Amino acid sequence: MSENAASVDPHEMLYLPLRRRFMSEYVDTPEGTKELRLFFGFKEISFDEPELFSFGETLIKQEQFMAGSATTWSSGEPLPWERVKNMLEALLNEEVLSREPPKPPPESEHHRKMLEAEALRDAPTEPLWWNPDCPRVMERLVGRPLELGFLESVLPVHRIAHPAFDAEGRHVGESNVFPDAMRMKLQTEWRVCRYPGSRYLNEALMNLTALKAMTRYWKPILQEVLEVRAEFLRRYPPPPDGSWRMGDLHAMAYSVLALPTLMLMRANAPVPNGALDPVLSSLFRVTDGVRMVTAYLLFLPEMPMTYDTPMTAAELFRVTEHDNHFISNRGVCAGPQLMVEEFFGTLLDGKPVANAPPPQAAWDAEIPAAVDYALHGLKLYCLQFNLWSHMCRAYELIRAALLEVEDAPESVLGRLRARIERDWQHILPTRLNQSTQRDWAEARYIEMFDQAQRGLRGFREDARMHLRDAFTPARDEVDENARRQLQELLRTRAGSLSEARRHALDAVANTLAGYLAIERSTLRALENVQRQVNALLQRPHPARKFSNTDLSLHHRLRVGTIGVLPYLPEVFRDELGIAIENTEDATRFSPISSA
Repeated sequence: MSENAASVDPHEMLYLPLRRRFMSEYVDTPEGTKELRLFFGFKEISFDEPELFSFGETLIKQEQFMAGSATTWSSGEPLPWERVKNMLEALLNEEVLSREPPKPPPESEHHRKMLEAEALRDAPTEPLWWNPDCPRVMERLVGRPLELGFLESVLPVHRIAHPAFDAEGRHVGESNVFPDAMRMKLQTEWRVCRYPGSRYLNEALMNLTALKAMTRYWKPILQEVLEVRAEFLRRYPPPPDGSWRMGDLHAMAYSVLALPTLMLMRANAPVPNGALDPVLSSLFRVTDGVRMVTAYLLFLPEMPMTYDTPMTAAELFRVTEHDNHFISNRGVCAGPQLMVEEFFGTLLDGKPVANAPPPQAAWDAEIPAAVDYALHGLKLYCLQFNLWSHMCRAYELIRAALLEVEDAPESVLGRLRARIERDWQHILPTRLNQSTQRDWAEARYIEMFDQAQRGLRGFREDARMHLRDAFTPARDEVDENARRQLQELLRTRAGSLSEARRHALDAVANTLAGYLAIERSTLRALENVQRQVNALLQRPHPARKFSNTDLSLHHRLRVGTIGVLPYLPEVFRDELGIAIENTEDATRFSPISSA
């Protein structure tokens, strides 16, 4: 408690202006005791003394109370006033309690700024869509075309449908469209959230337009969840107790997202942009939240959950609420708790849809192909994102080598060091600078990649691929010629160097060459999976090889988003004028300017 907190008088009135934001739970501690924990937004209040449990339980039921009355919030003898006074002053200091009665919520400053930014945002004035315009759209977005047959190796499958329009003229991804440069300006009705829990009166508002669409099509949405669920469980039978594994739930959510995506992206009679049934666009929006929460849980070492961690509908709701996943920087989840719980119950428990007509959706015949599309997409996702872990490790080694020497800012070493330091600041928020995070993530990618293969139609054990093989170049792929070329190019750029500086520069060249060998191997694996995706979607595979410059478009698309990563070869292109072209066959270096 702050020493400056004003003393509480037993006769003064105190208020809980956001009482409905409180959540509570009892937790068994490692020491074998019990704790009552109250969650208030991002704040946690713990009571580990049993005589205070009643105090905590009673507190969150109050709109207002006389301070002295809190001494009676006990299951036994009244609590001493000094003890209660200290707790109330601490809660005032943390702005959980207030001395002022609640006022009507003002206009959200957060939302006002969001609307101002939206008004200034440079948005397309006509719909942009990947199929079949991928080359034109990608060139407009990042200045370089890309064949449609390489799209899934650059953009994760779970994001491809975002910019598409449904038949009601709404983006499938609503305000979360990725990439944001494809999001048009659409009229949207926003409202303050009054649902109890973490969202209550949050300054980020809820999208009422999306909620109205969701409500209109709710029963068909739930019915479609059951149809995809049935196909998924044919491939991944649940354990005898009927529980879900965390990784399977993530893959199941991915499969639901893949259904509208496949219908939009297939080569044979694709659904035209602007004609997608609103049932499918609403289904995508509500399910994407499950994908995000399960992905977050799988890749967080502090809450160690592996692929096999059990998950129930009740636990999924608790974690979503507890960890503030109903809140994003662009708004809060618009679904009331009853709808969210009904959706979770349908998805995880197969809860029948009351008074629903028999399923007759024309797209149900596409569900098996959609699940295959999702599983191939998960394999690509594992390859893409595990490669970024290897790249960040290379950044770490190069940074360590450069920090060993000092040189003039305009020198080769100086420019490299400054650029690596700038890029490092972008890596820090992703936590991929930490070996613990990289190792944990790789273990989850290995599990995910292996299980995705096993669910594919026609899977054969003798053809199973191990993820680590994609990141382990064959002996003849560790290109010593490329390593020597890099050393010579860097030394030529640097000119006369001391032995210590030459050693640092050679360490940079060796690390970069090692990363490029890993990248070549990964490019081969990506292209092999992409070829299977193209066969599934009945579209031609590009005639040329998939390259690192194609793969780097993923980073350019993420510029301006949370978690954006730099791309290591661009450091050497921008700072030293060395262009690096990588395919599964070879690495080529091209001097593009004297630097």
